[in-house]
Parts: sequence; structure tokens; C-alpha cells
Amino acid sequence: KQWYQRRVRGREQIRGKLIDQGVDAIDAGRCAAYLSALTFKAVGELFTQAQQIQEWLNNAAYEFAGTGAPVSWTTPLGLPCVQPYTKEKRQVVQTSFQAINKVVAKPSMAVNKRKQRTAFPPNFVHSLDSTHMLMTAIKCHQHGIPFAAVHDSYWTLPCHVDAMNTYLRRQFAILYSFDILKELKESFEKSCPEVAFGELPRSGQLDINSVIDSEYFFS
Repeated sequence: KQWYQRRVRGREQIRGKLIDQGVDAIDAGRCAAYLSALTFKAVGELFTQAQQIQEWLNNAAYEFAGTGAPVSWTTPLGLPCVQPYTKEKRQVVQTSFQAINKVVAKPSMAVNKRKQRTAFPPNFVHSLDSTHMLMTAIKCHQHGIPFAAVHDSYWTLPCHVDAMNTYLRRQFAILYSFDILKELKESFEKSCPEVAFGELPRSGQLDINSVIDSEYFFS
């Protein structure tokens, strides 16, 4: 489902750009279908390791959920996370005017392995993003710099932007200097010793400290 939704959004984005350039709407739809297929193929060829990591996370979450427990992990700052996805039960509530379909999902219900699997990669990445945000906020607070954020948009006063940019880059380098995937796998193995989670994808060669001097790393 997510795979399909990403391609639909990509196709519509390309279609919109083509229409903005004066291409006929019907022709734009046909061209967008062709160009979006080429685009996603190129992304897969360029970012093979990212896809391998996503596949590992998907498979690991599915195996974890196969034990009957929801996927859980702890962020580098020690925040415990648990995915709440369980199988849903539909109930029909009859009122004086109409019948209302109600979806009930409780923690006591069996876990939804499919949802646990597909939701884990983005949830895990979001937990790392929030960790980076909190690390940056803590560092700014230590230096008396006001800080606010919405998701991955960081704010401060204009006179403190350069300092915040420095701190967020350094905190990012610190966060990812640890082998996060290895630690995740070890925590999964501790929680589910009966499950074989498979080998992790090979690590890349990027020097994480290079982001400290990267002008366009974070804007």
C-alpha cells in the first residue's frame, strides 16, 4: 500500500509540474506515468543501501511481531517506543437514525503483523529524527539559545542561527557516530531470543563528521 501511495504521489507531482509548463493535461498524465517509473527506478539504483536497510527493518519488524508482541525499541536518548497496531474489530452501533460502523482496536487484541511491518521503518526513522531534535534543543538550552521546532524545521532568533546550525550538525554527527542498526538488532535479539533477525546490510563509507562542514546539510 505504501509502495503504491508513494508512486501515485510521485506521478501526480510530476504531472503537476508538466501542466505548469503548459503541457496538455491528458498528455501530462501519460508522460507523468512514464517519467515517474523512470524516476523511481533511478532512485532504487542510486540508493541501494537505503532500500536494503528499509527491507531489513521491514523483515525484522515482521519477525518481531510474529512472536505476538508489538514491535518495541528504545531511542538513543532512552525513550521507549511501542507500536500500537493491533487487529481491528468492527462493530455496528444501531441508533434511532442510522447504523454506525465503529472500528475497535485495543492493546489486548492480537498484533497486526502487516501494519507492524510496514509502519516500523518510518516510525524508527522518526524516532531518530526526534532524538536529533532533542539533542539540538538541549545543546541550545545549555548555551542560552531559544529553540523551537516542528518536526524537522528548527527555529531560533536570527542572531543565533549560525550557532544553532553548528550545534545541530555536531549533534547529528554524535548521534550517528554510534552503530544504531547494530544496537537495534541486539535489542531485538534480547527481546526475542528465539528469532533470527538476519544479517544487517553492509555499512557505507561516509565520514559522518563531514556533515559538520556541509553547507547544505540542513537548511
